[in-house]
Amino acid sequence: MSNATIQEPKGDSAGQAIARIVGLICVLGFIVDVLGLILPPGSGAGWRFGLLQQVGDRSIVLVFGIALLIYGCWESQLRRKPLSYAALGLGVVYLLTCVLVVSDGLKVQSQATTKINQRVEQLQTRVEQSRNNPQISAKASPQDFDNALKSIEAQAYAATESTKTGLTKTIIVVAINFLVMGLGLLSLGRFGIGGSLNRASQGRLKVRRV
Repeated sequence: MSNATIQEPKGDSAGQAIARIVGLICVLGFIVDVLGLILPPGSGAGWRFGLLQQVGDRSIVLVFGIALLIYGCWESQLRRKPLSYAALGLGVVYLLTCVLVVSDGLKVQSQATTKINQRVEQLQTRVEQSRNNPQISAKASPQDFDNALKSIEAQAYAATESTKTGLTKTIIVVAINFLVMGLGLLSLGRFGIGGSLNRASQGRLKVRRV
């Protein structure tokens, strides 16, 4: 009877290779998708906010791809560590982007409210001009003009509140999306750098008596 150390064959090598392939496809697909959104580049808070909203919606593909790449390169520290640090860096970028999302969202909200107010002023000016026009005022009573002004104000208020509510919800959703993705990337980076699974991989070596 003798003791022998037998190393079981690694059954996850094929799975890790598939993970690397799928992860690379996800990351490259995300990059191409984002380039398609950026080009041709625009300007202003409205363009940036719309871009960030679409990037945030697609970011789960990036997180999934990086997770697969880290798993696929787990046995190689030379490849796993850089990927993990990249995940950490992207996580920080995503968290900082939350501030930009809120800032641009509030600017877009202010711009939309300003446009509504400008449109209201134009309509009110037209009503007053019609009131002062003898040909038009002869066909309508003063109360008709007052009712028109009240209707404009009511519609403007409803439009302003609806715009503020809708944009506020969008800002919150987009910001939370970037926050969650950023925390996910940070977690992946820390996990990959720590190499917590190295202990589990050592469990493949079993000692048995022959």
